[in-house]
This record gives sequence, structure tokens and C-alpha cells, in this order.
Amino acid sequence: MSALLYIECSPRRADSFSSQAAAIYLDALPKGVTVEHLDLFAANLPEFDAVAAAAKYKVMGGKPLNPAEESAWSKVIALVDGFKAADHYLIAAPMWNFGVPYKLKQYIDLITHPGLTFIPRPDGMEGLAGGDAVVIYSRGGNYGPKDGQPDPYDHQSPYLQAWLELVGVSPVVEVAVEGTMRPPAGAQNRLDGVRVRLKELAAGIDGG
Repeated sequence: MSALLYIECSPRRADSFSSQAAAIYLDALPKGVTVEHLDLFAANLPEFDAVAAAAKYKVMGGKPLNPAEESAWSKVIALVDGFKAADHYLIAAPMWNFGVPYKLKQYIDLITHPGLTFIPRPDGMEGLAGGDAVVIYSRGGNYGPKDGQPDPYDHQSPYLQAWLELVGVSPVVEVAVEGTMRPPAGAQNRLDGVRVRLKELAAGIDGG
């Protein structure tokens, strides 16, 4: 058995192109792959506020936590444990203002801490999560590379690639659904261009 964590990042859910593309992938998974679905807009993520920040720095300094800090930090630990329990990751993220939805950024900020998901080393960072990932992007326009150079408006791919590398997730395969703001019929056809690729990626997972 292998475990996949599906991180859904759109509040539109089934009406979102990123979620629809993710459904194609999920439907093609081999038997034996268990899926944990994390809907970020339904997860009631805790705030990383002053109490949580104080707890983080006390933990880093080896200092005891007060009850409020213990409570805040326990929520962080629970999210980190859930993330690290996966063998594979599927992230479905629409582009919002050239970047990722704020709930995905909040989730990343909640689980990305030294000693929990990475360790600083003299020669760089050691990620503690492991596993591999498929990242699905949906975008209203075309923000893929131009003339061999990254699109300057694409702040999705560089950010998520850097974060996943930091926490030790590799390899990362990206699938982009572009042009979703075109007229309805044309937009729907955007999924046809990635359908085969998504099924191939899903079929390549070892169900154990």
C-alpha cells in the first residue's frame, strides 16, 4: 500500500479546472493507493499568530512552552505529521494573481519549520518529508515558458518547486491547464490536452 496526499487548493472544487484535472489523475490511480484528501478551504487551518510564532522560537531554543503555546504548536505538529505521512503528493492549484491561493500559502507557512520539515546543513538544506509530487496548475492565460525562458508573471511554479525541494519532495512533475478564461467551450477543451498525461502519471504509481 502507498499513501497519496491530495491537496486541493480551490474553493470552487468541482467547478475548478485544477480540481477537475486532479479528478482525472485520481480516477486513474492503481488499486492499493490510499488517498487522503486535504481540502484547504474546508480544513479550518489554524492561524500562525503571535502565540504560534512564540512557540516556534521557544522550540528552536529548547525552552518550555506555556499552555497556550503548547496548544498552538500541537496543531502545527498535527499538520506536519499528516503531510509527512504521505508517500506521494498531488497538489491542484489555480493561479491567483500570478501566484498560489492564500490558503495554500497559509498551509505551507504552517508546516514549514526547521526540525520538522527540513534541517539546515552547512552545505544546504535537508528535507525531511520525502516522496514525489504531481503539481497541477490551472491558469486563465498562458504563463508557460516563452522562448525558453520562464514567464515573468509565473509565480506558481518557481515558488512551489523551491518549497517542495526544501522539504525533500522529489521528483516534482508539473502539469499546466492553460487558457481557462477563454469562452466556455474552448476552456473545457483545455483538459483534453492534459488528460493522457495525467492518466500516465497516475498509472506510474506503485500501489504496493
